[in-house]
Amino acid sequence: ADRRGLKLHGGTVSAAGLALLENGAAESIVAGVALGDTSFYARVAAAERVAFRPAPITHGPAGLGGIERFIALNSAMEVDLFGQANAEAASGRILAGFGGLNDFLRAARASPGGRTVVMLPATGAKGTVSRIVARLGDPGLVSAQRGDIDTVVTEHGIADLRGRDLDSRAAALIAIAAPQFRDELAARWAEIRARLA
Repeated sequence: ADRRGLKLHGGTVSAAGLALLENGAAESIVAGVALGDTSFYARVAAAERVAFRPAPITHGPAGLGGIERFIALNSAMEVDLFGQANAEAASGRILAGFGGLNDFLRAARASPGGRTVVMLPATGAKGTVSRIVARLGDPGLVSAQRGDIDTVVTEHGIADLRGRDLDSRAAALIAIAAPQFRDELAARWAEIRARLA
């Protein structure tokens, strides 16, 4: 909220995005759909700086390609110690498609000054499982490759993966995992590295 000059471009506009526009942090919003309640829809309809566009504009190269310093903010179900993300499955079940994830990651990678960010809670299932994992779980879907993710964020911090080797990437990701899972992740990484040697 303390920022100025933000331009939001995405598949959806939510209450959080509209609040940034209303408090002056964002200058404009381009989205495909609005998601909220009745009062939110009324506010979106009255907002002059919200524009709705079709998917080729909100997600396609033509719409994203020209945005300088494009920072792609995406979520994931889990991120493994290689820096790969699964945004589609949990507990062995496919819950979603990868949607615009790769469109946004590729656009940010091509944008001058762009950056890719994947955000997720450090745990799931009421804190009983880590969402920073040694290897992507069953069915092992890789929604975003390790070379496409610059930064991973949890409530425990930020892992900047740019320019890091395998071991320092793993260490950065372990550092943002929930504390109760860090030792287990470090031990699993040691096992993985022994097999890769």
